Formats: sequence, structure tokens, C-alpha cells
Amino acid sequence: MRLLLIILFVGVNLTSFSQKSYAKSILDTLCSERYSGRGYVDYGVGKAADFLASELKTIGVSTFKDQPYLQEYNFGVNTFPHPLKVIFDDSLLVPGQDYLLNASSGTAQGDFTPIIVNTDNYLLVETQPKDKKSIVIFNFSDLSNKDSISYFYRLAIQATNYAPVVWVQKNKMMYSVGRQEFKYPLVVIDKKAYHDPKSIHLKVNNKYVPKYINQNVIGYIPQKKKGFLKPEKYVVFSAHYDHLGKMGQAIFPGANDNASGVAMLLSIAKHYIKNPSKYGIVLCFFSGEEAGLEGSKYFVSNPYFKLKKVKFVLNIDIMGGASESITLVNGTKHTKHYDKIVEINGTQNYLNKIIKRGPTSNSDHYFFSKTGVPAFFIYSGGTVKNYHDIYDTAENTPLNKFDEVQRLLMDFVEEL
Repeated sequence: MRLLLIILFVGVNLTSFSQKSYAKSILDTLCSERYSGRGYVDYGVGKAADFLASELKTIGVSTFKDQPYLQEYNFGVNTFPHPLKVIFDDSLLVPGQDYLLNASSGTAQGDFTPIIVNTDNYLLVETQPKDKKSIVIFNFSDLSNKDSISYFYRLAIQATNYAPVVWVQKNKMMYSVGRQEFKYPLVVIDKKAYHDPKSIHLKVNNKYVPKYINQNVIGYIPQKKKGFLKPEKYVVFSAHYDHLGKMGQAIFPGANDNASGVAMLLSIAKHYIKNPSKYGIVLCFFSGEEAGLEGSKYFVSNPYFKLKKVKFVLNIDIMGGASESITLVNGTKHTKHYDKIVEINGTQNYLNKIIKRGPTSNSDHYFFSKTGVPAFFIYSGGTVKNYHDIYDTAENTPLNKFDEVQRLLMDFVEEL
């Protein structure tokens, strides 16, 4: 009997290691240069969609009945497909490290003379510079009042109508996806890299794509043959696979956000292929999340099935390190389900802490919730702090408590 227990223990641990090992391989793949940050330069997001469809097929995950893996839709997006150059006097700045562009920036090339704006002379921005070779520098980095900072940043955006703009940033710089196109660029520079320059050289070329083709990737695992739910109900696991892509030569790999969540979905898929659930399992890999939840919004408006047949949605985002906790958005809304997860975790001792949070509109659970479908948005808390920057790499994403989180979620599904 003791020998049997030892064998079972070793078997469980080997399975656990295998799951994390597989997830790490997915993380390494999606964060590699081939996928260009899974954004809108070099067809990065499209290459990632093709990879996910191929991986689902390899695992044995079906398409959803008569629907394809890939669900196409489109939206407008601003891109920077060409190398960037920003030079302060003789100092060449490093994109992603020393500066970011506002993602809606326009084009500007050449040498520019700075006009420095501060709290004493900010009304200057209401007068358009007559010299076409002027660049306006907003240096309010010593301000601490958030409302004042927001006010001046809005002025900086307005100033891009008539000149290139530099914004000096004291706090962490974070990139995003541009959905519009300014006339001129807005360069956000880290205060640590800034000095008052006598001249600035820019080479910034944007390309606005009004209808960029995107794909959601949808897979389906039927309920076990002897399931007792008729008609079939579905549990939806979702994760966004898109990220911020490239800004010139700078790449935003997006390991924690959200190659980690994608890896968890694929790992979960492998489990349900071998161990079918009493529910039909739907795997939704959404694009367009970083562009304003466009993929999940489109899917909920054009679903592959009746949404009233969904038992629950588990949206997994930022799952690179749960060493301290996970948070359940909508936990205050679906209290019985939150309590069930806490109960399971207490019995199995998977995680240190499960935090309850109210409804938000910041990930792909939102449009399901808006239509009345019960949903949790789950994200991890721990030592991984990189977010919307060039440092969110596979190497910096340890996947702490990865196996424990997915076992907790699968246990929860069987308790529904």
C-alpha cells in the first residue's frame, strides 16, 4: 500500500511538471521574434492565430461543430513598421527603454528646435508655432497631482495638431495600441533619460490601417459521452493572445500579458482531451483585447452558440506568477461561486490567497457579463511586475503556481 501511494505521488508530480514544461514551451514560442509581439507589424497577431489553430488541431481540439477555428473581424489600428530615431543633441535614445511613442502618434522627420513648456508658460501651446521646425516639450515631471498631470497631458495631445511633442514622464512608461492617428508624434521620454536639449532629431513614420484583419481562435471539446446534461451546457475558458507588437525596432513580447494565459488554456485543453468534462468545453483565444476588447466584443455579438447555454466563463489573463495570490474580478457579484473556489482552495491548499474584487471592464469577461453570462476574470499576484513594456519576456515570467491555478479552476468546473 505504501509503495502504491509513492507511485501515485510520483505520477502526480511528473504530470504537474509536464504541464508547466509544456506551458513554458508555449511561452517561449509566442514571445519569440517570429511573432513580433503578436501585434500589428509584420503580421505578428495573424501568425500567432495560425500557430494557435495548429496547436489546437495537434492537441486534438475540434472546431466548434460547423464553425472554423478562426473567426475573422477587423478594426482600425495605428502602427510603426519602420525603425525609429530620436536624438537629443548628440544622444541617441533607445526606444522602449528611454522613450515610448503615444501609440496614436503621426509622422515627423528632421531637426527641430525645442520650445520648453512648464507651469509658468504653458499657455504658449494655445499659440501655434509659426516655425514648422519647432517641437514642444512638456516637462511637468515634478507635479504630483494626478488631475493636473492629466490636464497637461491632454494639452500635449492637442498640441500634436500643429507640432511634434515631447512629454517628460516621471512614472513608469507603458505602451498601448493606437486606434487613431495624430498629425504629429508625441514622444514620451523617461525623466531619467531627459535633459533640456538645444536640438532634437526625429525619424518617426506611422502607418494607419483602417481595416486590419484579426482573428479570434475558437476550439471545442465535447462533453463526455455519458454526460448527464441534455441539452449540452458549456464552460468557456478564454484568454487574449494579442499584445502590443512592435514600435519601430522595439518589441513588446507580452509573456505575462498574456502568453501565460494562453499557455494555461492550451494546457487545460490537453487535460480535457484526456478527461472530458460533464460540460462542453469552449476555448476562446481572443485578439484585439489590447485594442479595447474588440475580439471578445465581436464574439459575444456573433457567438458560435447561444450564450444562454453557457454555465460559466473563466477568463484568464496575466498568469505569469501567482506566488502571492489570484484575484477574481466579479467575485463580489457571484459570491456563491467565489465561495466555492475559496472552499476548494482551502481543502486542496493550492494557493496562498484568493482576493475578491468587484466588476470591471478591463478584460474579455466584460461583454459576457454585460449580456448576463456569469464570468470571472482571474489574474495572478506575485513577483512579476512587468507590464506593457519591453521587459515582459518569457525569461522574466516564472509561471509560479501555474499548475495549482489550473487545477483549482478545473476542480471548480466539476463542482459547478
